[in-house]
Amino acid sequence: MINMAGSRWKAVLKENLIFYAAGFVVLSCLKLFYSRAGSDELRWILAPTARWAGSLGGISFAYEAQQGYVNHELRFIIAASCSGVQFMLVSMAALIYGCIHRMKTGKKKTIWLAGSMVFSYLFTVFVNGIRIVSAIYLPLRLEGVLAGGGWLTAQRLHTLIGIVVYFMALLLIYQAADFMAGIVEGEVRRQRRRIKWAVPVFWYFAIVLGIPFLNGARGKNRDGFGEYAALVTTVIVGIILLLWLASLVRNGRTGCGSADAGTGRGEELP
Repeated sequence: MINMAGSRWKAVLKENLIFYAAGFVVLSCLKLFYSRAGSDELRWILAPTARWAGSLGGISFAYEAQQGYVNHELRFIIAASCSGVQFMLVSMAALIYGCIHRMKTGKKKTIWLAGSMVFSYLFTVFVNGIRIVSAIYLPLRLEGVLAGGGWLTAQRLHTLIGIVVYFMALLLIYQAADFMAGIVEGEVRRQRRRIKWAVPVFWYFAIVLGIPFLNGARGKNRDGFGEYAALVTTVIVGIILLLWLASLVRNGRTGCGSADAGTGRGEELP
């Protein structure tokens, strides 16, 4: 059994190695570029994000060189660190490494690779706009709580909003990609759908926490990185548990309903 599984994964790796390598090169170059880029170099993603966030929230942003897109009235800036490039890298990695092996021809794999890059960019702009508007208006709603001097500060709330919005969006895009890959290859079966979270979780942790850790972020800002890592882990585990419990409740109701309708008892239908 173990030998068969090992042989299968070797075959998958051999068949997709060139595409995995291409994805790695693109992700590495983007990550390196992002680590050195300022707002001027990131206008290709900051500009559409600012326009979408402004349209969504009824807010106007003006660009200031080397700063980003600013709204002085709300004292809010969409800077390089708010570009969403890191989320784009996470979603791109999840789509490429989570699904490309399911494509059965080199042409389909190439299209999937290119499509993952383009769609990750567009999806990042869309999601980041929602995150930005939430980060502007939610603190206004919770102004009394934030002013109470408790654990929940404006900065922590900003971080929490980012984690929740980005991770939920990542789960959504991966489920959609997994479903689409099945349609492309005719693998869609009539079965109870379940949330597949292993791939999104792996890439979220790997890029958001793993790479900064390896680059020495923990040593440079030990307390800040430790708190951020704890927040990320707590929120993601909490979301997974909530979704798991929700699926148990939904499946339980579906199962009981089907059994009762078919037999009049709480037994499962054969």
